[in-house]
Amino acid sequence: MRISIIFIFSNKRPLMENIIFKKSLNEQSQIAELEIGGMLVLENSLKLKQEFTGIAGCLSKKVKISISNADEIDLSCIQLFIAFIKLMNEAHVDYQFVWNLDEDQKKLLENVGLSNELFMNNSYA
Repeated sequence: MRISIIFIFSNKRPLMENIIFKKSLNEQSQIAELEIGGMLVLENSLKLKQEFTGIAGCLSKKVKISISNADEIDLSCIQLFIAFIKLMNEAHVDYQFVWNLDEDQKKLLENVGLSNELFMNNSYA
């Protein structure tokens, strides 16, 4: 049985500036999948950081992280993904990123040299 929990946050601005953070749990009630999207920008980075730190102790030993429906993405949120990767490495969590980005977003990651760090084409370790 899989349980899904969806959180949508708003900064009291138009709805297009929401961040989506969906968690799917395994049978042991640990987080096995994350779906993240929306406005992944500086204005929402504190909310994203709070979500990452809030789930740190609840992760399954294997986690699939899907980044999709990202209206925008900037370096502040990319840095949070890198910090989250470090946290998962320290906790010995195997993870897989699935990136569904448009061409401009992919180019941003490639141009700043972060596409390898964010495992744009990885699978579980």
